[in-house]
Amino acid sequence: MERKNITIREDQAAWIDTTDRNLSQLVQAAIDDKMGPSDDELAAAYQANAEDAAETAEQWATASREATDRLGEHPTDG
Repeated sequence: MERKNITIREDQAAWIDTTDRNLSQLVQAAIDDKMGPSDDELAAAYQANAEDAAETAEQWATASREATDRLGEHPTDG
């Protein structure tokens, strides 16, 4: 952890005191919002999406096979 000094207005300081907020946490959250996700977080999200996409594709393939079994081949596949 690194320490930095920041300056806030008097009304902001009063609000912090009144609401019993943690200024460090507020600043860290604001910086995180500006930074966006880390490379590791993006990789995890892409992996989760890939797994979901593969499952969805398999479900569609199964539905397509069932439709073909019941209805026969598409007329243009002849």
